Amino acid sequence: MAEFREVLQKTAKAFVENNTLAVQKKDTSLFSAILTEDCIRMYRPLSFIQRYPQFFKAQITNADYEAQMKIELQTMRDVSQKITRTVIDTAERRATLWSEQTVFTADGSKSVVEVIWDLNFSDDGTRVSQIMEFVDTYESTKVLEQILARAGTE
Repeated sequence: MAEFREVLQKTAKAFVENNTLAVQKKDTSLFSAILTEDCIRMYRPLSFIQRYPQFFKAQITNADYEAQMKIELQTMRDVSQKITRTVIDTAERRATLWSEQTVFTADGSKSVVEVIWDLNFSDDGTRVSQIMEFVDTYESTKVLEQILARAGTE
């Protein structure tokens, strides 16, 4: 079990690193690099999803997420992530990661957004098969309102 735990930890670490690199390199394919082809991403809380239907659906595919992030990346200059908590359940093939993300926008502003990812893994643990993402609604609202304002001026 210790070896499998290490596999899950490595996959979870790659998931976080790919999310950071995707922003830095402006390459949306990196968001899906460690995911299974049929991976489903779900957002919570549902009230937030309902507030911003132009950005979120209750669940989306890798392709949907990459398309969504192409829009969001236009406003992001850089991101850094600090994982503050990791819980791994080898029997269930799951991990929960708490992340503090510092997002630097193109206009020079900075936001610290907290995100909790609940990840399910493939049978061998080398890929993420499902993502439940709980977003910091207060800070995320500010970022999304910036995106909407920018879209309205173009």
